[in-house]
Amino acid sequence: MFVFLDGRQDQLIYPGFLTDMAGYPNQPSSYAMLDYPNMVHNLGASFSFADGRAEIHRWHDPRTTPPIYQIPPAPTASPRNLDVVWLQDHATRPK
Repeated sequence: MFVFLDGRQDQLIYPGFLTDMAGYPNQPSSYAMLDYPNMVHNLGASFSFADGRAEIHRWHDPRTTPPIYQIPPAPTASPRNLDVVWLQDHATRPK
């Protein structure tokens, strides 16, 4: 699970990142975005994980990287967004 990530400069209102788990793991038409990750590393963001590793993950869906100061209100539907799948998969695990 990720512990820290790059926050967007236009979303630093509170010290948290919310991952919408709607549709997880197998209802892609229900995927949505609550918070948006950074995109300054060649359309990617840096993540650190609970197991001690870190990586820069690049985003593939343009809905994940709206222009600075143009974030849509949350929650924003983002059906079949593979970046939402990645965030959900790295934010939690099904019991």
